[in-house]
Parts: sequence; structure tokens; C-alpha cells
Amino acid sequence: MRKKLPVAKHLNDREYHLLMNVYANHNRSMGRDERIKYSLSHVVKVARNVKEKCLEVHYENGDWWHYSVNESWY
Repeated sequence: MRKKLPVAKHLNDREYHLLMNVYANHNRSMGRDERIKYSLSHVVKVARNVKEKCLEVHYENGDWWHYSVNESWY
């Protein structure tokens, strides 16, 4: 696996793979201007949420998303 993002180094390989897959699908669903605001370089924190079976992905602008094990986001 390639080098992990610094904010996601604590994730295991399965979790990191989930992060990257859901991020790619999420990013593709956005318009050009939104993609810029939500690029990987703007991720400031990734936290596990075991209870909800998701990763909480936080961005510089204060927004955050749940990236679920079923590969959806909300």
C-alpha cells in the first residue's frame, strides 16, 4: 500500500482502504468547486466511530462526513 495520509496513519489497512474508496466516490459526486474545498489536502482529522461503523472525516472548513462501512457517506 502507498504511504498513508498523515491524518490517517492510525488507521489499519482495511480502514484506510475504506477511507480512500469512499472519498473517491464522494469526491466524484461533487462539482468542481466543491471538489477543491474537499480535497484530501483539506482533511484535518479522521476518527473511528466504532458504534456507528464509520470513519468521521473532518475538513479544514469545519465540515465533516461519516464514511460508512457500506461505502456511503452522510
